[in-house]
Amino acid sequence: MRALLVPSGNIDLSPVETLLRQLGINVTLARDDEAAITAFRQSPFPLVLLDLDDAGDRIVLVRALRACPRGTQASVLLVAEPEQQEQLVPLLDAGVDDFLLLPLDETSLALRLRLASRRASERPEPLPEDFQLDGLCAVLLRESPVPTCITTREGNAFVEVNDACARLFGYTREEMLWCTAKDLNLWETPIEQERLAALFQEQGMLRGVESRVRTKSGELRHVLVFVGIAEYAGTPHIVSMFPDITERKQMQARLLLSDRMASVGTLAAGVAHEINNPLAYVTANLGYVHEEMARLLEGPPAPTTLKSVCTALTEALHGADRVQTIVGDLKTFSRETRETQQDPLRAVDVKKVLESTLNLAAAEIRHRARLVKDYGDVPPVRGNDSRLGQVFLNLLVNAAQAIPADGDADHHEIRLITRMAPSGYVSVEVTDTGAGIAPELMGRIFDPFFTTKPVGVGTGLGLSICHNLIGAMGGELHVHSDLGRGTTFQVLLPVATTPLEEPAPEQPRPMTLTGPRGRVLVIDDEPMLCSALERILRPHHDVVLTTLAAEALPRLEAGERFDLILCDLMMPRMNGMDFHAALQRLRPELSGRVIFLTGGAFTPQAKEFLARVPNRRVDKPFNARALLAVTREVLSTVG
Repeated sequence: MRALLVPSGNIDLSPVETLLRQLGINVTLARDDEAAITAFRQSPFPLVLLDLDDAGDRIVLVRALRACPRGTQASVLLVAEPEQQEQLVPLLDAGVDDFLLLPLDETSLALRLRLASRRASERPEPLPEDFQLDGLCAVLLRESPVPTCITTREGNAFVEVNDACARLFGYTREEMLWCTAKDLNLWETPIEQERLAALFQEQGMLRGVESRVRTKSGELRHVLVFVGIAEYAGTPHIVSMFPDITERKQMQARLLLSDRMASVGTLAAGVAHEINNPLAYVTANLGYVHEEMARLLEGPPAPTTLKSVCTALTEALHGADRVQTIVGDLKTFSRETRETQQDPLRAVDVKKVLESTLNLAAAEIRHRARLVKDYGDVPPVRGNDSRLGQVFLNLLVNAAQAIPADGDADHHEIRLITRMAPSGYVSVEVTDTGAGIAPELMGRIFDPFFTTKPVGVGTGLGLSICHNLIGAMGGELHVHSDLGRGTTFQVLLPVATTPLEEPAPEQPRPMTLTGPRGRVLVIDDEPMLCSALERILRPHHDVVLTTLAAEALPRLEAGERFDLILCDLMMPRMNGMDFHAALQRLRPELSGRVIFLTGGAFTPQAKEFLARVPNRRVDKPFNARALLAVTREVLSTVG
């Protein structure tokens, strides 16, 4: 096998050249783009490898190679660094078949080359080498922003497709050539294709007929259809154009949807914050009473009733811990859309995300079906845990709602499967034994605002959002359904190219019961939380309480002594951030002695603040021992 290697000088391709030669491939090295095109025209290569140039762009070279004789038959692969992945999409659209991420090994390179060779062998034969469109016509067709294609009059096979048309339908140009619209299922229904054909036969042309076409992913798009007859390669052919009439409307809908999702995310994060506040004093008081009861039980034999009370408190604490876990999962799931979209993609453990999501979906599933986990060994995927959590939660809730609520849970099943797909992607599947989806509706389930649920149950946005989120992560979302027997949604995700970022293990801190006694100022707008904090701290420190940060400033300005300040982060009138700024002006020596109490920093300002200041923080809800440990540590440091 022969290969043409075209380095730009931006990436060292010598290791790639060495691997290719080790695989028995005869490598020709082109010194620049012009030399590469000349070499390809003289003797077409079945394999071409190139890297990104300094501008991150080789589109001109790719298109020039594809325009060469037998250029559509070559496998064109792009070599890139992991950080260049976001620059690959335009090149894939321009005709690159696949990409190879550095560093490479011989096994993975051989596999990717094999796949590329298979794809090339399946391409249709090109037109005769001596055939060329008229120069002006070729430029107009290729560069036109209007999706345009040319098909044969007999059989309606595509003989030419411009880039805009390929993008409209979601296929590559090579995938469409010599196929028919029927082969690719490009119309919403077979009846629609027959309708347009009848109109064309009757009128001899079509001028702006509204219709809907289906993309490779199953998405339906509104278009205007223009059809006429023109000479091509010496014989009459059909020329079709498909402006996307709703592009502006779709953009407006996406912006509106994005704004709504940002509002929902902010609201959900705020709800989590509000839950954490009362949960903090519930947990603190339960912990305080439990420890006092346990201390009483250490003495003389206690009545059975006292032991039962202690057991009930233990169960209540476990319940509070469960609520805390669910709130934590809710915060992960509902992270604001703006922040989530800005988060870089990283290595994610899909099993961990699934388990976290199940905490939120358990109530929907429990009374409808048995949950079966069929987790195969899979590597980390390249994605975002919040986005994946949102997708998995939607699929799980949909699966549960496809099963009757009053049905027999023992006779229904929701199965979660993780496995490696033949494509090399990680597959996550959610299968239910519910009602299934009618075949005529399968092409519309990813459309915004389309739903099969009753009014008030579904908005029709969930699957559309999931489809977009998975696509943005470089993955795919597929559906298979058998009416009356159930549905399977399959999420395909690329394998991560970087290792999982494991959190650094916390160093155990000795739990000493002794420590410096100090004068502690507690600031929190929840009176009951202030009482709970006083109850925990009073045996060890002198405590002053206030529910308003502004009320504490005059006392601090007057020089009143405090060794430590516990301050809520999010409060009305003056929040913890503003209080800290004022404290730095009035009593800078105390600014490092502030411990922030937070039920969830759900605003960008709060996140930035906590990341910037070195102060310790205690997340609500907290237990008494953890709180006392932090206070002792800070007092020992400053004392």
